[in-house]
Amino acid sequence: MEDIKTEILYNVKGLLKIEDEENDKRLELIIENVIDAVMSYCRIDVLPRQLISFIPSIAAEQFRRVEQEGVKSVTEGERRVEYSFADNDFLGGYAMRLKPFISRKVKVPSEMESGENESV
Repeated sequence: MEDIKTEILYNVKGLLKIEDEENDKRLELIIENVIDAVMSYCRIDVLPRQLISFIPSIAAEQFRRVEQEGVKSVTEGERRVEYSFADNDFLGGYAMRLKPFISRKVKVPSEMESGENESV
């Protein structure tokens, strides 16, 4: 898994156009968080190769969010851009891409309580 994380780190740095090692520890933490979140979201124990190439995009977005944290708006001349983030739903935008990898073998407690059936 360390080789995979090294590959992901290299790709994230490429997406962010980072050439030095100054942010590596922060990027490694973000990558670990994204991998854990994706595996939890998909209810899987092993990360499929198809998702390994997708993790850098999510991690790069998370890094940009962290960099912008605390910034409510940016004004350049007459142009104003406002940022708002929902930290608890950062995978929401990737749901369609992750959907084929969701394991239906495992049910979460909310599914058992609500009586959802497996044909979801």
